[in-house]
Amino acid sequence: MALPWGDARAQFQLVRAHVEAEIGRGVSTRTIFEALRDEGKIDMAKKTFYKYAAKALNLKPELAPGSAIVPPPKTGGSGSNTPQDPLLPSQPKGTNRFTMADSIKDYD
Repeated sequence: MALPWGDARAQFQLVRAHVEAEIGRGVSTRTIFEALRDEGKIDMAKKTFYKYAAKALNLKPELAPGSAIVPPPKTGGSGSNTPQDPLLPSQPKGTNRFTMADSIKDYD
């Protein structure tokens, strides 16, 4: 039976510390789910329990208030505006990419 919206989350928050402790001891998520369900502490679907357990284990690092995640500086990759060095030392460094078209007769 489906729970009203938000009830599964509330149920998981009540047993979250227990779940984290058991997982830390090496107990499988399935065993924890079955034990909590048999004790009557939760009545959510197994899939929902696994989702909340995964979120509890994979916490993102907390940022200080007002701080932002800064992207890494750009290096000379394909998306940057910095010119790349020629692939071979014998290649001339081009300044205008349409220079070759000017030197071909009857290009138009």
